[in-house]
Amino acid sequence: MSPSATRSQLLRVLEAHLNGLGYCFPRPVDDSRSALQIVRFSTVRGRIAYGAAVVRRDLSSPKCQELLVSLSQRRTRQRSSILFFIGVAEKDQAELESLLERLQIRSDIRGGHVHVVPIANPEKTRRRAAASAKSQ
Repeated sequence: MSPSATRSQLLRVLEAHLNGLGYCFPRPVDDSRSALQIVRFSTVRGRIAYGAAVVRRDLSSPKCQELLVSLSQRRTRQRSSILFFIGVAEKDQAELESLLERLQIRSDIRGGHVHVVPIANPEKTRRRAAASAKSQ
């Protein structure tokens, strides 16, 4: 599967994950890199959460690394951290974790608001969904 199709699948699963956590209301994204990210709002918590999908090819991209650093450093008006969820294929999780440590986004002290959401086999998930839709 192409990286863009994998990224789309990762974004769909990540959106479902955020919906399950109560971040159901989409917020407009006014950034040129909006294809990589999700912005959701929870009325219950009164908080914003960011999400981004990362494929293997993105891990070495300087633009993606800048995006990860930028989203991880965003703050509310009251200067509190904004939750940041990163959707990644399960097989690329270890590589992403090491990248987050190298970029000093997550460490023993920092990065408690940055959550990695491993997604098992995004390629197979897409095929199964397409196959079940055809059979109906």
